[in-house]
Order: sequence, then C-alpha cells, then structure tokens
Amino acid sequence: MVEVVTPEDVAGRIGLTTPLTTQQRSILQAAIRSGLAAVTAHLHVSPVPRQVTERGLLPSGDVWPVTHEPLVEILSVTAETVDGVPTGAYTVVYTTGLDPDADPAYRDVLAEYVVAHAAAMPHVLRLAPGTRRVKSSSLEGQSVSYEGDPQAGSGAAGAPPSLASLSYWRRLGVSQDPGIAPHPLDEAGQTWR
Repeated sequence: MVEVVTPEDVAGRIGLTTPLTTQQRSILQAAIRSGLAAVTAHLHVSPVPRQVTERGLLPSGDVWPVTHEPLVEILSVTAETVDGVPTGAYTVVYTTGLDPDADPAYRDVLAEYVVAHAAAMPHVLRLAPGTRRVKSSSLEGQSVSYEGDPQAGSGAAGAPPSLASLSYWRRLGVSQDPGIAPHPLDEAGQTWR
C-alpha cells in the first residue's frame, strides 16, 4: 500500500518530538486512517491503491469486467476449475483506487489534507504539549481564552484545507435500472390529452 502520510509527518505538524512511543504512533496512525476514510467518503473511491480479488469473472474480449474502478493494475488471473475441469470463469486479483505516486499534484493535496485532518483531532492535540496558544488571560478573573485555529477551507493563513480541495479527483456515480427504457416516441402506455 502507498504510504502518503506517516505518523512522523503528523508529529512534526503538532510539534511532537520523535522518536515516537508505541502509544503515540498508534494514536497518530488511527488519526491518519480517519483522514483517509473521510477522503474515501468524499471521493467515492479509495484514495490510495488497494488490492481486490474477484471470482467468477468472464472476460469480454481484452477487458475484465471488474467491479471496482479505477483499475490500477491486474496482478494475477487464474482460471477457475471444478474437479479439474475449467469453468470458463476466472479469479482476478487487481489493485484499484487513485494512485498518488502517478499524480504528484494529487499526492501533495491528499497528504496536506490528511496531515491537517489528523493534526486537528483532539486526541492527537493532547499528545503535544503547548499546542493551545493563549489569546488572553486575566489574573483576578481567573479566565484564559485560547486562539482558535482558522476553520478548514476558510482561506485564512494557516487554515487547513477542506475536503473540497480534493474535489477535482472526485468520482461521481451514475446508474440506470437494468433493462431497456421505452423509446421516447413510443405511444404505448401514454395518455394524450
């Protein structure tokens, strides 16, 4: 699997010193997975290549009718048999998803979003001392207010990117019920007034 963001990348963003402890690494990896899950939901496709195995595929010329797209690479094709007799169907192992290694612009935008997402998570912020900046304090009133980070996608200096920054790579789904629709000029079943 392509590693777009490492726990060390997130640690650097929040000012956490390295090397990381096992607990810190685990928390940062979970935050990175959360960022990648948000990207997957937004793009409607895996943001990094992942391996898929499909069974019972019948070739259509030089094309394999795989379920998941975009197809990155076919890893193996194995003829299926029953009691040693070929069935005509095949098991296809392939990788699918977007490939950050093939598109440096996508890789940069994806990495920036995932690092910002992970670094903004409350349980990640608790790992680094001094991640909250004091905006104002009062001695007698015993109050402290902290600077808020700019909202994601606000365009303000230092603001983390929003999911909209990845919209260029978003895949929209289109579907149609199976069967043949009636011809638009077919008068059968229409009532004319």
